[in-house]
Parts: sequence; structure tokens; C-alpha cells
Amino acid sequence: MLQLDKILEILEKKSGLNKEELERKIEEKQKELSGLLSREGAAYLVAKELGIELKETSFLEIKDLVSGMKRINLIGRVFKISEIHEFERKDGSKGKVINIFIADPTGFVRLPLWDEKTNLIGNEIKLGDVVKIRNCFARENIFGDVEISLGKYGIIEKAEKDYGLPSAEEMEKKFLRVLPERKEIKDLEEGVYEIRGTLVQIFKGEYVFPICPVCKSGLKENKCEEHGEVEPEHALVISGIIDDGSGNIRVVFFRENAEKVVGIKASDLKKMEREEREKIIKERLLGLELVLRGKVKKNKIFERFEFIVDEVRDLDVRKESKKIIEELKNYLSG
Repeated sequence: MLQLDKILEILEKKSGLNKEELERKIEEKQKELSGLLSREGAAYLVAKELGIELKETSFLEIKDLVSGMKRINLIGRVFKISEIHEFERKDGSKGKVINIFIADPTGFVRLPLWDEKTNLIGNEIKLGDVVKIRNCFARENIFGDVEISLGKYGIIEKAEKDYGLPSAEEMEKKFLRVLPERKEIKDLEEGVYEIRGTLVQIFKGEYVFPICPVCKSGLKENKCEEHGEVEPEHALVISGIIDDGSGNIRVVFFRENAEKVVGIKASDLKKMEREEREKIIKERLLGLELVLRGKVKKNKIFERFEFIVDEVRDLDVRKESKKIIEELKNYLSG
């Protein structure tokens, strides 16, 4: 059952009556039923008489977020807040954005707040607060991660209780400070891992894509869903197959990681013809042995695992040799 304050808030918005009038009706309803009803119960009957349906909001767990979902409701704890970023739009107007990271026991998600909504942070909402997010939508960003957006109609507000959620420090430790475990490709499942392997195939593609200079989302005809027409930046995206002898997996490098692994900036590749761009990328990457850290996700369209690179590690030959010797010792002793 909804709490009385929430019921009154809904009734006030939908009935046109003020709070005092509604409280009087609730009190009259209680008297009518000889005080056998709680104030909340009486409020539900008043709502029914006014033709207003009261529904308790259902909340989604963060792990169940899928790009394309709309009218989502979430409860989570704010465990990280970015610095505020100010920018100028193509039309000369000023804007600002701040990213907050929200978690529940099942996962975490990024929520960017734009312009006047940035004023909520530090005032109504602070680091460590549990928040309710209503009527948001989910989308996939350029890194292949799902993030949420309030859009025009979404609401974020501080929750009235903490719902037993772990602290902000516990959430950060769980989701952001985890050192990934080294695994063979054949043993990978959804999660965060480190792998070592050789690039055996690079897929054809455009490789260089226009993105919004503010939110880094992909553009359609130089238009960003959040910021309208913008002067695009360009991001490098390279995908291929990495093999470690135990198996292989599709691997995707985004932006800085793609530039690091190929050794060329997206802006320089953009100047090349497509064939030249593809030739250089393949020459530099095919046969390259790498240590990668990142997320294994299931591509729901093709029903296969993919490795989204978060970090390209320098290959430490001495360290890798020690690992091989240790594995060999364990094998021989077993």
C-alpha cells in the first residue's frame, strides 16, 4: 500500500482538490466507517469515489535493463558522481552535464543529468543517497553499455528510506574496484575478466563514426538525441576475433582503446579512404598478441558472447612467462 503522503500527492494532482480538502474527506470516510479503517485505507476509498486509480509503482532491477526499454522505474544508491562538465552547443547556447552512477545489489548504471537538472546534485540529491527514478528509458552508449536517461518526462527523487541497500562505499568496491580474473576464452561467461590472446580476424567496417562531443552518443545525420544538431567528434571502433588456443570470441575496441591498439588517432584515420584505412588497421592488428581487460556480454541478437575491451594491457613478457611456468608446475603436480 502506498504511504499517505504519496496518496495525497497523487490525489492533489489528479483531483484538483487541495490537501486540506482531501484530508477532510479522508477523515469523514474514517468516521463513516466508525474508525475501522486506517487513514491510508480511507484514502484509497476516497480515491475510488473520485475515480482515481492508485497503483503502486513496480521497480526494475538494474541487471534487467535492456537498451530500448521505456517508462522504467528504478531504485538504487548513488555511489559515484562525476565532475560537472560545461559546454557550448552549435547554436552558441551554454549547457552542462553531470554523470551519476546508481547501483542496486544486481548491478550499476550511469545516469547523465543535463542543464537545470544538474542543480539537483548537492542540493536534493547527494553522494550516498538512495533515489527513485521514474519514467526513464534505457539506451546503449558507444561503449556497448546500457545507460539510462530521464528525457523530458523522467523524474529522480530522494527515496524516503534506504530499502536495505549496501552503502555507497560497498557499491563502489563491488562494481568499480574489482580486479578481473584471468580466464581462458573457453571458460568465459558474462562478467568482467582479463584474457590473453591473438587477433586472428579483423572485421570490415567504417571504423570511424561520428559522435556527440558532449555525451559521446552516436549521431544520426549529425543530430544527437539529447543535444540536437552538433559539430561531431569522431570515434574509432574496431571489432574482430581473438583466439587463445582454448577458444575464440568476438572482441570490440572503442575509442581510446581502439586508438591505443592500432596506434593511430580516429581523426587521422578519418582523412583516409576506406580501403587504405582497412589495410592499415589489418596490417597493424592481425597476429598481434594482447592482454585485455573488459566485460563479457551476450549479444542477444546473435546469441553469442562478446568481449568489450575496457583496457589494453601492455604485454609483460617476464610476467607472462612466470604465469606459464606456474601453470605448467600445477599441471605436472596435479
